[in-house]
Amino acid sequence: MDHNRVAFSCIGQVIVKNASLMAEKVLILRFKRHPIREKQPVHNETTITYIENFIKLLGQSLMMDQKEAESMLITWAEDTARFAVEYGQFLDAAIQPLAFIRSEILNVIKEVSLVEQFSILDVMDVINRIDTNIDHSSHRFSETYVENYRERENKHIHLLNELSVQVVPLFDGLGVLPLVGEVDETRAEVLRMKTLERCVQQNITSLVIDLSGVHTIDHTVLEVLFSLTDSLRLLGVRVTVTGIRPEIAIKAVQLKIEINQIHSFGNLKQALTSLGYKKFS
Repeated sequence: MDHNRVAFSCIGQVIVKNASLMAEKVLILRFKRHPIREKQPVHNETTITYIENFIKLLGQSLMMDQKEAESMLITWAEDTARFAVEYGQFLDAAIQPLAFIRSEILNVIKEVSLVEQFSILDVMDVINRIDTNIDHSSHRFSETYVENYRERENKHIHLLNELSVQVVPLFDGLGVLPLVGEVDETRAEVLRMKTLERCVQQNITSLVIDLSGVHTIDHTVLEVLFSLTDSLRLLGVRVTVTGIRPEIAIKAVQLKIEINQIHSFGNLKQALTSLGYKKFS
């Protein structure tokens, strides 16, 4: 057991001592094997620093309790993954150095073991520990990357959905809400809340909702949209809908939505004319 600890400590110290040179070699091998892709953000100094720190941690992990080592490596993996997402690094590119890090560490293990004449069992134990720590770190890195990437994407989607709800004031008390593209359940819910807020903020008393730019809509979304008209009426807003496509009308009938109670016109011009703005006729 004492010989085993000596092997772990000796190899760990050499890895830590040579981490900087190993990191530089890893980066060279990585870009030689995986050339930089177009639009892929790359900052060599930052990348080398992260690689060097990881190599040092792997070396230190051989000289400490395994549970403590795993906790230390997991913290590094999570922090590095968050940085990769913020930096705009692709996941596949971010994990490319791992294979070369493993290879360089195995080279160090081989060289030190030959000089120090460690037993095969000791060497195998060291290799197993390094493999385990790299695998755990890689797995946690990937998990954290995906979690943060999805969170970031959801924030962007929510922001875009909010920006897509634009009640355009035309005259005092009159606004138009043009909807364009696909309306899914998430966007429909944002639409419902933001439309009510903006109508109150802008003192809208008549709102024209134009659906002529909406291409895809499902049953759930349709229910949300038409329930929006009921909510607006409760706020004293007169609602007019334009551009209802035949397929939307059919779905409304199938859902037994009282579409005949909704003021609707074929286009915006007809709606404005009906509201008394004759100069649009």
